[in-house]
Amino acid sequence: MQTQKILMEKHAIITGDIVASRSIAPAQKEKLYSDIDEFLHSLQKKWLKEYETYRGDSIQCEVRSPELSLRVALIIRSHVMAYTSEEMKKKILRTQKKSKTSKGYFNFAFDIRLAIGIGEVDFIKRKKISSSDGVAFQLSGDALDSLKEKTRRLVVRTASEPLNTDIEPLIYLLDVLTQKWTQNQAELVLNKLQNKKDEEIARLLNISLSAVYQRKKTAQWPAIEKAITYFEIKMKK
Repeated sequence: MQTQKILMEKHAIITGDIVASRSIAPAQKEKLYSDIDEFLHSLQKKWLKEYETYRGDSIQCEVRSPELSLRVALIIRSHVMAYTSEEMKKKILRTQKKSKTSKGYFNFAFDIRLAIGIGEVDFIKRKKISSSDGVAFQLSGDALDSLKEKTRRLVVRTASEPLNTDIEPLIYLLDVLTQKWTQNQAELVLNKLQNKKDEEIARLLNISLSAVYQRKKTAQWPAIEKAITYFEIKMKK
């Protein structure tokens, strides 16, 4: 097993677990976990240095840079919230066959808790990142544990308490906002977070450009975009 030692450099570690995973049907759970693993793999070229899924419902990732960590966490969160199970796909198909308008205004069926830890690391074990250690890993793990007794789904912890105090209201408000998304709003934000243009999103989702604009509005995308920009500026300092 290759171990990479890295000193004095700030790293961003995201640790997460699926909310209420024990209540998900076994067949549905297997498909969900497999699809999440495949999605994380697709993020490696641009967003992630490394990732691991373990214990079935848990993930851990190293983001390519600390300033990208909030964007990547929201990419993962929006993917899970936009995830459509086979049962939901059948429901949508039945609705469409009855000539009812199906615009995707379904409440999300799945969610994930995510904790971002930003700091130095002692070592990182590639292909087995969950066995790594250091401040960033400890901050991320402890922050995730703190979420399990609360209704919050997103938290960021850094080694700087003044910085934590500065960004805490921002992260708290983002978490409240995102918990109100429907599946179609999460799907829209998932694409916007990956810098896709409105016209491209309209083609991908097979909806009109005006529908894209409406989903941006209802998902509060302008506010999310400003929050991410602010976070990225703070992390670069």
